[in-house]
Amino acid sequence: MLNQIGVTGAVEMNVATSVVAGLAALAGAGSAHAYFIGSDDTSKIYEEVLDLDPLTGLLSKEGLERKLAKIVQADPPETSGFERWLLISLEIDALRDINEIHGAEIGDSVLRVIAQRVRRLVGDLGPVSRIAGSEYAFAVKFKRDDRELHAVMNAIIDEVARPVSIDSATVAVFCTAGVTQIVSQTIEINKLLRQTKLARANAKAGGLGNWATYHPEMTQSDRYRKWIETELVQAIRDNDFDLVYQSQVYSDTGKIAGYESLLRWKHPTKGIIPPIEFIAVAEQCGLINQIGNWVIRRVCEDAHFFDPDVKIAVNVSPKQLDNPEFVDTLASILKTYDIKPKRIEIEITENVLIGDPNRVRKQFERIRGLGCSIAIDDFGTGYSNLSTLSELSFCKLKLDRSFLARYEDRNNSGPLISTVVNLARALDVQILAEGVETKDQIAMLNAAGCTLMQGFAFGKPFTLNRDEVSEEAAA
Repeated sequence: MLNQIGVTGAVEMNVATSVVAGLAALAGAGSAHAYFIGSDDTSKIYEEVLDLDPLTGLLSKEGLERKLAKIVQADPPETSGFERWLLISLEIDALRDINEIHGAEIGDSVLRVIAQRVRRLVGDLGPVSRIAGSEYAFAVKFKRDDRELHAVMNAIIDEVARPVSIDSATVAVFCTAGVTQIVSQTIEINKLLRQTKLARANAKAGGLGNWATYHPEMTQSDRYRKWIETELVQAIRDNDFDLVYQSQVYSDTGKIAGYESLLRWKHPTKGIIPPIEFIAVAEQCGLINQIGNWVIRRVCEDAHFFDPDVKIAVNVSPKQLDNPEFVDTLASILKTYDIKPKRIEIEITENVLIGDPNRVRKQFERIRGLGCSIAIDDFGTGYSNLSTLSELSFCKLKLDRSFLARYEDRNNSGPLISTVVNLARALDVQILAEGVETKDQIAMLNAAGCTLMQGFAFGKPFTLNRDEVSEEAAA
């Protein structure tokens, strides 16, 4: 049970029950009508707080700090027993895109709607604030049983992520959240928020709509990210990257349909650093375009060593695609290396579809107009909208390896894979299964109608020995 601090008399309320009841009330109302309205005393407290965020009416960061100080003085963490105060921050992703697409007024309205949702879900259970931009923070007292925390966090993220309708605009909203425990009577709000930010960064690595709890090791992770950023600058200068290639094969004939180029960073002291550890950092610090252009140039160099009838796939970050100069740069590189555009396939992860659909569609059309094909990578990870897919000009869906692994052991795995294959056929595009490693997987995919595959079952990624290939060609 929870004891609400700062109200005349104690109000006991179970957190999970409160939030679930609030969600039910919201669903029943079908709109953002108020629920969990605070008592008169609570309202007075909010009215008396001087440190308010002028846009949303929530507490500001300073107001949150003072409120938390009063809370922990009245209920010190050391005496909480089976309960604990947690600070939770959540951030709305892509606010800049919302402002660019719909305008700053709509963006501000979205921030106010989210503020209402968070405040009404939390209700009297703790203080709620808008820190800055699209970041919100609130404190709630939980039992030490993590099941309650999981239930509440999932409910909050689901509620916040509902599309926001303002005037004639419907805005898709995605968020990530971080949680940290308040362990001291001395409130250092910047330190606590920094911990929740590290937790959010860790959650975001797993995709949008996730949340994570802070632990001290994340501080080391943050230092590692900063080290990666510094070393990437040197890696670009010293040309410390290389490519390996993995074949894409028709399982029924054994014929090679193409190759996917995979980036590797050869650090002089740390060895191979995989893309999963540095691509996100490169996106955040603005180095992704330099690295991405290097990859395209190297693929075009290597294309002369491959059969001219096969395609070579190049992974392109959504951040690269968002660059208005991307297509012109691609065309220039193809011309410089005398590579026919039809030999290059641009692979773009499925999460590009959460951006501005019109902008994505126009970029796709420009790429296709150039003559390159497009594959939607990591399909099945949860972002696609069928109507959006049907409006895009692309040539291939790449079924994510996690989708295959998720359904392999289920009795209904065949029909599920068949459904995706039929979707690809309806869209008049190819489908390729990634991460195929076993004969059973090959058989399941074949039975479902998918014969184009990629994975260790058909060979590991290989390094192109350019010197040997050049000598053979000369001979």
